[in-house]
Amino acid sequence: MESLIPIGINEFVQMSDIDAVHLFGTVFPKELSHLKNAHVTVESSTATALGRLGENENETPSNVLYKEDFPEVNRTLVSMLAIKWVIGNEYTSFTATQKTNKLSERSFQRLRDFYNDRIRTTADLHSLLIAMVIDDIGKDPALSEEMAQLGVDASYTDHSDLVYKAAQAKLIPSLNIIPANSQHDVLDCLHIGSKLNISQAVQGECPPASLEILSHLQGKGNGVNLRAMVTFLDVAGAGGHADTRSCIVMGEPVFQAYMSALDSFDRFSKGTLLSPRECYDHILDTRAENLRQLGFEFPADANGARALSRLLCMGRVTTKEQAYQFYQALDQLSPSAKKDLVNGLNVDGIDDGVAIVPYYAPGLIADALKGTDKTDVMVIPVLSAFFRFLAKVFNGSESQPGAAGGMIEHDLSFVQDTIKSSNFRDNPTTLDNVSLPWK
Repeated sequence: MESLIPIGINEFVQMSDIDAVHLFGTVFPKELSHLKNAHVTVESSTATALGRLGENENETPSNVLYKEDFPEVNRTLVSMLAIKWVIGNEYTSFTATQKTNKLSERSFQRLRDFYNDRIRTTADLHSLLIAMVIDDIGKDPALSEEMAQLGVDASYTDHSDLVYKAAQAKLIPSLNIIPANSQHDVLDCLHIGSKLNISQAVQGECPPASLEILSHLQGKGNGVNLRAMVTFLDVAGAGGHADTRSCIVMGEPVFQAYMSALDSFDRFSKGTLLSPRECYDHILDTRAENLRQLGFEFPADANGARALSRLLCMGRVTTKEQAYQFYQALDQLSPSAKKDLVNGLNVDGIDDGVAIVPYYAPGLIADALKGTDKTDVMVIPVLSAFFRFLAKVFNGSESQPGAAGGMIEHDLSFVQDTIKSSNFRDNPTTLDNVSLPWK
């Protein structure tokens, strides 16, 4: 069966951005409809998104299609335009509105090589476009309702698991317009995504147990490569809810962090790294070494250093000054709170008990710090308040060698309004009064 997406690689690269957006709207109407209804997540914005399309060069991709802004539509379509910019060597389009830590031309060429090595045929391009457009449709409550009406169990809390089950049940139209082997690759990509959020691994948000899925799919098709490409694109479009004019988030430090993580996954798949724990620690160690080279010193205690490394990844820390602020904020916790946080961050979820995933912690740290200057005296009190909150999230979780493993995800987005409030800006200790909904 031939794909019904009416375009090849060369034609796609040569299209204008607005024509590409219209193509996406024509080929993927149902998928984009799900994204219109998707719940907006942490790090969203109420400000009008910036665009550069249309007659006045000020429309977003969502404006072009629907005359209205939908954040998840914009994020996804920027990610899909990024495929065109990368393959077509459009460095200026990719980086146009990056202000600080701009992606270097050398790194852009590395990224381009990464995609050109993996997108060799029209079928490869179509598989990637489909994997990209459907990756977040599980954020639409209507998808689970549709599944339930058809008798498909939709009792999943994670949107990635939801879309994987929907794809298995053949409820995603775009999967029916590509050949069977491409469908298999997309399903593998979704399967990995349902078990492993690569961005969470890069940001120290998830534990080593999340990497076990890579052991099961080693050497099986192109699903792992597809997942890696989708991850880069997802990050590239992550700022699309606010600025659709370029890939504003994929600056140099972010690119280096993701590239080093994908290198760790590649080593794991080839057997150079022998276990999920070793692969995970390689990611942490690479990031930590970057900070050591800048003059930052980690604590001597191994568990304390590992916990701090995860917090630094969650905070997207790239400077020695920022690292010491996180270090001081952690050190200011009470002994019991620090113990709970360090213990919780050292559970692997593999034969040592159930590990907790503090879902949305990186975004919430970013939101918490938005009201401060990086040198502001409030940075450490804000971070300490958030770390105390995290300690409550991890309360009682500690490594128990020999215990059954696993992961449990605690969605922290419920605290977003508190963190964004003026009360928190004035007095970060207000976060201490927040109750955990799962207790």
